[in-house]
Amino acid sequence: MPARSVRAVARGILQRENNAGTRRSETAVAWILRAAWLVLPLTLGPALADGLDARATGLRTTASVGLWVLWSVGLLATLIPHPATLTAVRIGGPATTAAAVWAAVTTDEPVGTVIAATAGLVVGVAALSAPVGDLFVDGASYGDERRFLLRGPGPVVLLLGPLAWVVITLGTITGPLLLADSRWIPGAAACVIGFPAAALGARALNQLSRRWVVLVPAGFVLHDHLALSEPTLLPRSGISSVGPARQDTDALDLSQAAHGMAIEVRCTEPHEMLPATRNTVAEVQSVPAFLFTPARPDALLAEAARRRLTVG
Repeated sequence: MPARSVRAVARGILQRENNAGTRRSETAVAWILRAAWLVLPLTLGPALADGLDARATGLRTTASVGLWVLWSVGLLATLIPHPATLTAVRIGGPATTAAAVWAAVTTDEPVGTVIAATAGLVVGVAALSAPVGDLFVDGASYGDERRFLLRGPGPVVLLLGPLAWVVITLGTITGPLLLADSRWIPGAAACVIGFPAAALGARALNQLSRRWVVLVPAGFVLHDHLALSEPTLLPRSGISSVGPARQDTDALDLSQAAHGMAIEVRCTEPHEMLPATRNTVAEVQSVPAFLFTPARPDALLAEAARRRLTVG
């Protein structure tokens, strides 16, 4: 067999192994999340029960019922990979961590404190992990396509995202807990204000879960409403290369100041794109290349190589 053919076969085998490894990492982290969530009543439950023990009966009962409902909904969400359930998981995961911190502070049992804190940390980290994000957005794929989640813009990740999570969490639980404690007027006010605010926050976070790159047989699709007025499809024949962003690039930056490695897609000829704008009329730009920031650039490049796109 000619040396060139041997190298091509070797590259193909390596690419298949990399893709299999990528899939395995996603599945492994997802099952860690599911297992950790499943056993929360045993790991985090006792510490929460101890912390609620001294509360009034109505408040304790309401909190207990609410925790069981949220646990059931969260477990179901972990079992159904989809962009919508990713939003639920990424709200519930940090909420579990926060509940574990509260339980660890209020309980007097040192072993229970360690177990609760560990369980909350595992759930929170797994829920926010990049492999889980890719697995869940890819749950909406159909046919021979592969979706990869984009990283959130820097200001959103550092400030607006956590703020939205706080609004969702407090807006959901404050009203019912106040009503359970017989504080009727502030409880009713908290429900009237908190529930709509929580819905708006959840909608905003869900929009972040709907930003992705799609590798399809026909080429490459960038779906990012924050950067583009409409998704853009670059045919396979129009892709010159896909790889890490060059130091002195002339590419259009669509990364939205996201942290992490930016990927540069160079076009064989200028490609027309419609960047998002606050103006009434968006202007089409013809660009030689563009940048974006996936949550896992290594996984995206491995899949691009498997699909025989030029990587580098």
